[in-house]
Amino acid sequence: MLIGNKVVLRAWAQEDLPALQALRNDFPLQRQLMAQPKGNSLEQVRAWLNARTQAADAVFFIIADKTSNQALGYVQLLDLNPLHGTGRLGICIGPQAQGRGCGGETLSLLASYVQDVFGLRKILLEVLANNQGAIRLYLRHGYREVGRWLQHFHTGNGYADVVIMEKLLTA
Repeated sequence: MLIGNKVVLRAWAQEDLPALQALRNDFPLQRQLMAQPKGNSLEQVRAWLNARTQAADAVFFIIADKTSNQALGYVQLLDLNPLHGTGRLGICIGPQAQGRGCGGETLSLLASYVQDVFGLRKILLEVLANNQGAIRLYLRHGYREVGRWLQHFHTGNGYADVVIMEKLLTA
């Protein structure tokens, strides 16, 4: 468990399933995260959580409100590569928790954790170019743009550019 001032990063629990199901079934949110949204039952969410938390090359946490312990979202680092010291970030915070500093604190807690525990030196991420709120958040927390894939992600009514960003954990 990682404890911040606003959030706690913790393992998932059964009581998180309804909140996570709502996030997984929020199609506009899932499209912003570059997922291929489809309806999820509670059982499908449970299976997804089990797969995420059992992966040998990944770290997965629930982002929970520090006071209420209510699930606000989730954060994961995928494709952990000890040789290269890299991992690929994925973060989802529900609309009700956005703009409150939860995302920034989550990024800081996760970066410290993966650097200390796994010896990672770099976090990579991909974000839709039109997701300016997320891009501003990443820039404020030390990420930099290192490239773009033009017309890369199918949005349902065309193709969108994807921004590639990284953060070096050791300077």
